[in-house]
Amino acid sequence: MIASHFGRPRGLIGRLVGRIMARSNGDFNRWVVEQLAKNSHDQPARFVELGPGPGVGLEAALRAFPNARFWGVDPSREMLSQSRKRNLGDVESGRLTLLEGNGESLAELAPIDIVMTNHVLYFWHQPSAELAQLHGFLRPGGLLALGYQLRHNMPKPAQTNFPKLGHLLYDSQDAVARLLRDAGFTSITVLTKGSDDAPEGRLAIATA
Repeated sequence: MIASHFGRPRGLIGRLVGRIMARSNGDFNRWVVEQLAKNSHDQPARFVELGPGPGVGLEAALRAFPNARFWGVDPSREMLSQSRKRNLGDVESGRLTLLEGNGESLAELAPIDIVMTNHVLYFWHQPSAELAQLHGFLRPGGLLALGYQLRHNMPKPAQTNFPKLGHLLYDSQDAVARLLRDAGFTSITVLTKGSDDAPEGRLAIATA
């Protein structure tokens, strides 16, 4: 089942999933970076993307925040390979480091100014614990950019197959904002790309 590869792409199907992600989520990832640039009062020194996939968001962020040091952390070696190919110059210069891991891996990178994570929320089976952990790794006043899509706006295969795999889908912006508040985040701003009736995705920017 191809849906099983979206949480951790691997092998030949994983490479295909990476190309699908780059094509279907690329515009949303770039939009998230644009919103972060507008909402960041200070230029970040340490920027981490958790779950960068094929590296489209990292590519945009590297250009938007030219003075920052970057890390991309992903459990999928295939996605790290695609991120590396897309951002090879910044990897070779040492400005971007790619690490195989998950949220716990950010401990060695703290304190972090910005954590960006797009379309990863569904794959956290204990989202409260994951968000509390990220809150602890951000510096006071640091930002979390959480990109996601609500259940009813997802493609039908995702609506059907993700829950079968144990992934969590969300029915309202309030449900996501409540998770963020419970994890200690404040000043939560929710933005929508596209129309409210048929959004391309949503973004919660929250302050630690």
